[in-house]
Parts: sequence; structure tokens; C-alpha cells
Amino acid sequence: MTRQSATGRLVRLLALLTWVADHDGVTVQEAASHFQVSPATIRRDVETLWLSGLPGGMPDDLVDFDATAWEAGRLRLTDSQGLDHPVRLTPQETVSLLLSLRVLEDLLASDPHAGTVITRTRQALAGALGADPHAAGAVAGAPGGPGGPDPAVLAAVRQAMDGGRRLHLAYVSATDRRTERDVDPLELVSNGSHLTLRAWCLDSGAERSFRLDRVLAARVLGERSRPHRLRRRPAGARPTATLHLRPTGRWLTEQVPTLRTTTNPDGTITAVVEGRDEEWLVGLVLSAGRHVLDVQPLDLAHVTVRRARAALAADQAVYQDLAPTPVVEQDVGRDEAGPRGR
Repeated sequence: MTRQSATGRLVRLLALLTWVADHDGVTVQEAASHFQVSPATIRRDVETLWLSGLPGGMPDDLVDFDATAWEAGRLRLTDSQGLDHPVRLTPQETVSLLLSLRVLEDLLASDPHAGTVITRTRQALAGALGADPHAAGAVAGAPGGPGGPDPAVLAAVRQAMDGGRRLHLAYVSATDRRTERDVDPLELVSNGSHLTLRAWCLDSGAERSFRLDRVLAARVLGERSRPHRLRRRPAGARPTATLHLRPTGRWLTEQVPTLRTTTNPDGTITAVVEGRDEEWLVGLVLSAGRHVLDVQPLDLAHVTVRRARAALAADQAVYQDLAPTPVVEQDVGRDEAGPRGR
């Protein structure tokens, strides 16, 4: 039996309170049938709710059921602590959700199924605004979010995943490094702003993530992808870096989430950041530029220095190619034999 996620159980717990409040005296079996779970699951849910409530944990702060009805196999709510009230959104919260859905709608424009679901959700939220049509109109005309992936790229990724085929990608990293590689797709995920393909990279022999808006081209190969175990990275397993920043580098700690930030007596800042991978950390250090005084670990510092030197060398080469040819002035007062004698 598939184990339900903690989020799924939380949703059921809250829904159970509301449903029992509307169906006073319902039996445990009826509740189990309604939520499509076993009676034992409903009993565990009620026992959990009995210990839930407001901060403080005193008897008057907790959800309460009628003990006599409970012993008879029935559910009667005597104190819901307000948790049985439906969630209501303010107009501002509704507009924020509508704007987020507009971003997702643009991002997933190439996915018909996702687009249909998002459109229905957006219409329901727009209807919830009710007496605030101006807010709904403002959202409907709002500009879309960041550009999504190339439709041809998304279609190729979908085709490869549905058919179990290998992909050939042309990819540009956050540091403008272009690579081409063959990958076995694992899953397509989204953080609400970008679609990312998690795949097994055959060149590196490891799992890698590819933002679809950075994929220049994707081609489905005839070879079938091989099964790879999708590894879930445990908390704290991502690479970290300790950055010693000048006082002018405080902007970095305000724009990038940090694990720990310390302001030193001399005004400098020590920040510990966690990255998706080493490539992301390299890009972060390069973007900080002159604001960085020191980087740990040393391996990350060495990689960043090599990447910066390579970029400088490339810039100098381009500058030399574009530099004008120097003009040599001729001395018109001299003949081929040299200066005239006196």
C-alpha cells in the first residue's frame, strides 16, 4: 500500500473537522467511506486531532470530540477551535494567486493538460473575487511571467519521457558554458518559475538538473533510456560554501538565502550558502566579484579562479581582434639613404 504524504494527511485532517461539523453524529465507518480510507485511519486521525489546537496546549486550547459518541463509534465535534471554518482569501491574496497562476500558464503553455487545469483554477479564483471586477481585470491583462522553455524542447522532453527514450541536449549553464550531452530523463519538476529536467547524464555518470529555458535544443534518440534510481538528496547533503564578503557585499545575503550570516567586528560579512550543485556555487561567487574576500572550501575557490581567468583570457582575445591596427607615421623629410648631411 502506498504511504500517503504528510501534506496529504494534513489536508484530510482539516477536511475531516469541517465534514464532521456538517455531519454531526456520523459513524466512523461513514467517515472512512467518505474519505476513502480505513476506519482505523479515521480513528488515528481523530486521536491526532484530539491533541491539536491552539498554542499553549491547555484543555481549552485543544480540539475536542464527544467522548460518549466516540465510544459508540460516532463522531460529534464539541470544540473545533475554529479549524472547521473554511479558508477564506482576502482580495489581495486572491490577486496574488491569480498572478502566480498567470506565470504558470505562460510557463506551461506547451503542456495542454497542465494549461487546462491552470485555466480552470484561475477562472474559479477570478470568480471568487466577486465584487472586485477591477482586480480581476487587472490580473487578466497582467504581463506574463518569465519566458518559458522552447515548445520544441518541451515537446521533445515529453516524448522521450513517455517513450522511455534517451535525449541529446545542447545546454547553456548559468555561467554561459555550453555543453552537449546524452541523458536518460528521470523526471520533470517545477518550482513555479522554471521547469527543470532531472536526468542521468551519461557523460558525467551522475544525476544532473537542466533548466529547460537554458536548453538550446533537444533531440530524441533511438536508443532506449536505461533505468536509474532517482536519488532523493537528503537534507543538508547539498554543497555549501562559506563566503567572506566586504561590507558592500551585503546585497548578496539579501538576495540569496543563507544558512548562516555573521557580521564581523570589522564590518565584513561571513555567509554560509547552500547551492543546488557546485556549478551553481561557482556562478554565485563569480557574480559577487570584487565583493568577495575569501571562499571556502578551497576546491570551490580554485575552480572559480580558473573559470574567471578563462573568461578574462577570452575577453582579451576578443579585444585584441577588435583593436584597430596602429598607423605608422613616415618621415617625409628623409630619403631612402637616410638623413641628409650638412
